[in-house]
Amino acid sequence: MSRNREKKGVSTVIVAVFMIAVIVLGLGLLTSGLAFQNKLGQVVTETTLAETEQIKERIELRDVSVVSNKFNITLANTGILPVKIVRAWVTNTTDTNGWHKQYDNLNKLINPGQVLTNFGQDLSLIAKTDKSYEIKVVTERGTTAVFKITNGNDAKLHVRLVATPNTIPSGQRVTITMLVTHNNTLADAVVNIEPEFNPPTPNIDPPGTGTATLVGTGPTPAKDASIIKGGTRSYTWVYEITGQNNTQFTFTGRLKGEKSNTDSVTFSTRLVKITATEYATTAGILTINYTTFRYTQQSSAWTAGWTVDNDKVAFKMDLTNNNVSGTFWISKYTMFDLDPVGSAADTPWYITNKTNDGGTPPDPPDIYQAFKCPAYNGQFLDEYCLSVPQQGTLTLYFAGDAPNALPGPPNPVPQISSTGKYYGFIMIYGKFCNAGAAKDCSGTKYAQNLPFMAIEAL
Repeated sequence: MSRNREKKGVSTVIVAVFMIAVIVLGLGLLTSGLAFQNKLGQVVTETTLAETEQIKERIELRDVSVVSNKFNITLANTGILPVKIVRAWVTNTTDTNGWHKQYDNLNKLINPGQVLTNFGQDLSLIAKTDKSYEIKVVTERGTTAVFKITNGNDAKLHVRLVATPNTIPSGQRVTITMLVTHNNTLADAVVNIEPEFNPPTPNIDPPGTGTATLVGTGPTPAKDASIIKGGTRSYTWVYEITGQNNTQFTFTGRLKGEKSNTDSVTFSTRLVKITATEYATTAGILTINYTTFRYTQQSSAWTAGWTVDNDKVAFKMDLTNNNVSGTFWISKYTMFDLDPVGSAADTPWYITNKTNDGGTPPDPPDIYQAFKCPAYNGQFLDEYCLSVPQQGTLTLYFAGDAPNALPGPPNPVPQISSTGKYYGFIMIYGKFCNAGAAKDCSGTKYAQNLPFMAIEAL
């Protein structure tokens, strides 16, 4: 019986030890599981943080050129975190079997709001402006930015030509502007932008002879290294034009290398026989008070604003002479020109010599008289009829269709072609003489161009 008790005691001890081992093992497994779960949570948290930071990284292309046969690229950090570019791939996308090159360990740091310049200058890469490339940069956090740089054959640009003004007096100058816009989604940048053009030549129809002489060098600038998507470049030429009345000239241009469409612009001369050297030009002496601008249609009242119907129109406005010591004598060639926006048509009005509108509505005999002067010592019968004293103001009337002339009844004034938006200029010609001098003074010839724009109120 004593043995049975001993056996029972041993069994109880074994069971107890086994239970303790189970409990210890369970606690170990639980502790290990919790540690694994914590580690997993930490990994998930770190991954989420890295992904969040990666989203906050943003790299943009700001400029690109090829210098010494190597890319010279400017990259901007437009995100909120510093970025470190550690790797780059460059692919030649022009050739059928285009090559692919990888560059590691770059370590190019860009702080938020800052730019990295000269990227590509230290790469062992020969860049050519007649090839297209895809450049991919990778940051330390794994953010990837891809930029497509083309020579233009893969992404055409849009070219538009504008002539200002598009109708000019013979002997004056026209400015031709080429606007180049990059709105093509196939490339982030187009390199090697250079205008290609045909100088203005007189058209055969209508008949007439004329010349177009380039002033200085053109275009300005001669070319640009590149244009970034969404950007616009402009190039200008200045030509001095001579021609008979309504001699038309056509200017055609595009970008070299067939990188754009071809566009053309046509402008024409009008019969005003004044050469550019006759008149000196110094901006700012004469000013037009546009608040006094009024128009009338036949015998209607003088009206402000711009709601002109398709009818015959005359205009008036105040001219101020800001010279403190000289009287300005007005020439018969002074004119007011309006050009409808989007049209080559224009209408010039020439000055009349009446300075009294005769009330409201205006009395046509007071306004619609040609620019002619009474005899003065047997000369200057039709020139320098009006003068503006130093720091004085004079109301000008524009109603003639040629210098010293008005078409006879029933068409006393030129007819405007349409209502809407117009741009143009007021060309003031004349001479400055000493205060109190008569109109036969030799004086100093002077001309000034004052821009004008009219927009119909809707």
